[in-house]
Amino acid sequence: MYYSMCVYNLSDCCSCCKRLRSLKRGTPVSKETIRWKRSFGLYTIVHLALFSMVLVANALPPVIRVGAIFTEDEREGSVESAFKYAIYRINKEKILLPNTQLVYDIEYVPRDDSFRTTKKVCRQLEAGVQAIFGPSDPSLASHVQSICEAFDIPHIEARIDLEVSVKEFSINLYPSQNIMNLAYRDLMMYLNWTKVAIIYEEDYGLFKQQDLIHSSAEMRTEMYIRQANPETYRQVLRAIRQKEIYKIIVDTNPTNIKKFFRSILQLQMNDHRYHYMFTTFDLETYDLEDFRYNSVNITAFRLVDVGSKRYQDIIDQMQKLQHSGLDLINGVPYIQTESALMFDSVYAFAHGLKQLDSSHTLTFKNLSCNSDRVWSDGLSLYNYINSAAVDGLTGKVNFIEGRRNKFKIDILKLKQEVIQKVGFWQPDVGVNISDPTAFYDSNIANITLIVMTREERPYVMVKEDANITGNARFEGFCIDLLKAIAQQVGFQYKIELVPDNMYGVYIPETNSWNGIVQELMERRADLAVASMTINYARESVIDFTKPFMNLGIGILFKVPTSQPTRLFSFMNPLAIEIWLYVLAAYILVSFALFVMARFSPYEWKNPHPCYRDTDIVENQFSISNSFWFITGTFLRQGSGLNPKDSKIGIYQKMWRYMENRKTSVFVKTYEDGIKRVMEGNYAFLMESTMLDYAVQRDCNLTQIGGLLDSKGYGIATPKGSPWRDKISLAILELQEKGIIQILYDKWWKNTGDVCNRDDKSKESKANALGVENIGGVFVVLLCGLALAVVVAIFEFCWNSKKNLHTDNQSLCSEMAEELRFAMHCQGSKSKQRPALKRDCLKCAPGSTYVPTNVTMPNLGVHYNYFN
Repeated sequence: MYYSMCVYNLSDCCSCCKRLRSLKRGTPVSKETIRWKRSFGLYTIVHLALFSMVLVANALPPVIRVGAIFTEDEREGSVESAFKYAIYRINKEKILLPNTQLVYDIEYVPRDDSFRTTKKVCRQLEAGVQAIFGPSDPSLASHVQSICEAFDIPHIEARIDLEVSVKEFSINLYPSQNIMNLAYRDLMMYLNWTKVAIIYEEDYGLFKQQDLIHSSAEMRTEMYIRQANPETYRQVLRAIRQKEIYKIIVDTNPTNIKKFFRSILQLQMNDHRYHYMFTTFDLETYDLEDFRYNSVNITAFRLVDVGSKRYQDIIDQMQKLQHSGLDLINGVPYIQTESALMFDSVYAFAHGLKQLDSSHTLTFKNLSCNSDRVWSDGLSLYNYINSAAVDGLTGKVNFIEGRRNKFKIDILKLKQEVIQKVGFWQPDVGVNISDPTAFYDSNIANITLIVMTREERPYVMVKEDANITGNARFEGFCIDLLKAIAQQVGFQYKIELVPDNMYGVYIPETNSWNGIVQELMERRADLAVASMTINYARESVIDFTKPFMNLGIGILFKVPTSQPTRLFSFMNPLAIEIWLYVLAAYILVSFALFVMARFSPYEWKNPHPCYRDTDIVENQFSISNSFWFITGTFLRQGSGLNPKDSKIGIYQKMWRYMENRKTSVFVKTYEDGIKRVMEGNYAFLMESTMLDYAVQRDCNLTQIGGLLDSKGYGIATPKGSPWRDKISLAILELQEKGIIQILYDKWWKNTGDVCNRDDKSKESKANALGVENIGGVFVVLLCGLALAVVVAIFEFCWNSKKNLHTDNQSLCSEMAEELRFAMHCQGSKSKQRPALKRDCLKCAPGSTYVPTNVTMPNLGVHYNYFN
């Protein structure tokens, strides 16, 4: 027995050695003592060797004591059960610590008694605990952590810790709050939340959300923050409803969530417009029966990895225990997050011990709060725990400076039957939605949407019958379109007129919007169905569906009054100055042609091809011929003009003109613009659909040119609305079926008040020209013919007079002979006039006349070219 004490207690072993040394100093001994001396010498050598081998093979002691601090309200609760079961499972498996048993030392303390908690911790240190777990209360935990830090004892926690500074000897498995705020922010951005209320309960709740509050400017989100408790839940929720805030983050004590649910139901804030995001990880454990069938949106996160194989294995084993601490959700066992974190914290401690076992010898000495002696191996154990990697119930467990840094949380969404996982979030990945339809509930047939609109013919018109109420008061193209979409998508609606009768424009002075856009931004309406143009500014603050109608800007003008028909109206396309410019160009080009022909060597020709050696040459482009050539060219050439301008330049010029005359050119409504057009001398730029509607009903109006741009009308929704995609699909289907075109024809062309334009049609570009318009062309032609006859007579007389000097005849006889020849020359092409025959002798040989007074040998032969 004494030997056993020497083996298992080094201090006793030393006393044995002292006894042995005392025997050597000559102390009288008995025979029994001598036998003990001999046997102890042999046994000491053998067993000290064995003891040394044990110390080398197993650096951990056979028993390790761990302490745990629980509050009185946690006694025999699920967290304590998870702590005990984790130690039991580690001891039973023998995988992590095959040669070491874990023994727990549990103390219970009141939540508000830090003095008693300190005494309990000091007692555990004196008992030899090598790590302390808990407590969950923040104020008590800070006292325990300071004691552990003072004596180098690892302190393992599983609670929310808002301090960002690094704590020595503290290991916390609860996700860091600043990382959780990133998860809330990412999900809010994914859902396009622009106006949010945050309800917190604990005093430190505002510090929990401070990172989220500071990032509101980056997200362009307006936040309304209120502290509440069970007595003020209804008051705070009522104020949020009055401010028309429909996105709410709820950070209340989990024990009071049922009271919060009851307040929501009492205020009827449980329809499809509201979306609640709870910060608790255990929303599945609450009864949500009252929220399942009215399409209220409830979202939360879950840290426990319920889909892992390890989770299923541990849950199956825990069910066999009498006090397992598990909850039942729809008949399925479930472990709450706080219990799962406690279970994983024990395994993180065991993993740290395992790593220390392979490289370090763990020794321990009893500590006392009255002494300043610390545990020399505490820092090594803390470092090994901090570097541990555990596959736990809450997923992968990793630490950086005692804080959990990498984890994955599931995103949960309440659906018709149960709350289900619809995606996950990770710090390095962000939001990953696995169910794209998660936030678009399909059970919406009983939902009544508020539809905002504005009166505008023929889109929305209010009937004059005072006995009609509700949606029946309205008629028009948009009303019929809304009815068709509602039947296809499946929802009820209530139509309301926008109070300020505006579509919505941005007001820089107040940094706000008005009209329908403001109603949608502040969630007072679910849809806006009107002749509302999709543009960049509106799209930045609200959402639009696919356009149900494409259009552009056209120019409305009054049909010009008919002018008295003039004979020379064909000259109207060109002004007087243009005709003068044409005449000047005609003279200039003709003169230039004459001058250039004089310089060109190719325009000088031999007038007598039979006599090639002559020096006489002629130029056909005389002054008269040049003018005549240009005249012929001008009259024969067709017109191929294709005029172009820069559209941007014209638009800028038009806008500058209108900007300088705002009071005189701008109007507030389409009706005012049409009235100005009818008064004359005014062109109105309006959307083509409204222009077409006005032209169809008034024969005095017309459209000038084509469209100046292209845009579309769409149905507007608030940012992140679940209705946008559904309505867009419905619009595309209605377009493919031709229903939208049928509705257009119904309200634009088949209303009975359409203008009858006789033979004029909208598609015709110009009216036919009658004799009264084009008769002047024939007058000019007759004048030209008369002038040609006069010129011909003048040339005839002139030629007859020139021939009179040659033939020695009288003028009358010469003219008679020429006239006789002209009248009979049509019979044969080869017939020639005898009197005017001037053929070349080389071409037609004849007699040669030789003058008598000229000597031939000296002068050569001279030919008389004319007979």
